[in-house]
Amino acid sequence: MLPRVVMVLSVLVVVALVAVSYMGVVQVPVLSPAFGMDRARDLGVKPDPAAFQAFADKFGISRPSAAGDYTLSSTHHWSGAVQVDGTLSEAALAGRPEFQNANSHVNQIQFRVHDGYAEMSAFVKSVQGYPLSGPVYGQFSVSVTSPTTVAIDITQLDFGRIGVPGNVVSQVQSTLDDYLNEKISEAGVSIDSLELREGGVYFKGTWPKTITADPPDPNDVP
Repeated sequence: MLPRVVMVLSVLVVVALVAVSYMGVVQVPVLSPAFGMDRARDLGVKPDPAAFQAFADKFGISRPSAAGDYTLSSTHHWSGAVQVDGTLSEAALAGRPEFQNANSHVNQIQFRVHDGYAEMSAFVKSVQGYPLSGPVYGQFSVSVTSPTTVAIDITQLDFGRIGVPGNVVSQVQSTLDDYLNEKISEAGVSIDSLELREGGVYFKGTWPKTITADPPDPNDVP
């Protein structure tokens, strides 16, 4: 009897591992790579750090800290202001150091920008409070609600092969709105126009002249 129970349990474990690795919500050695769930969805845009730097240089934006200090979790400092009126290409946007440098939460960030909306893909390495990791894909639009605030509208959000429930999407939207508007206020950004156009983001307004970043916490870099 015991050998049969062990066999049944073993089969159930194997089935569960195959299922979660196929769905892309947990990383399982061998299986997740086999199902293509160990990496972000390829949107066909190669990040171009040089294009991002050229955009910054064009408008006199200085980022004098060490390149490795600019991460999504690093503390940033802003000073001065410059006038910006131009389009940042999707490749330049993805080439922003904050989207390229390693951190313990997310990497492989890509963007594809269309008229009125954008696609984004990434690989999430940890979800707070849950033992989950996998590729994330979303579609969203951005609207300007005042010269210093924006609002995100997420029309699709997938974790692995699973569509994220609407109530969770609403929470994500609210969190993103709060985060972005806090950063806009801290940085002293003023928005005259912000448009998602095919292949890039058009921005007109003021932007910080100098942006520095503290070295990232070693515990936040894998």
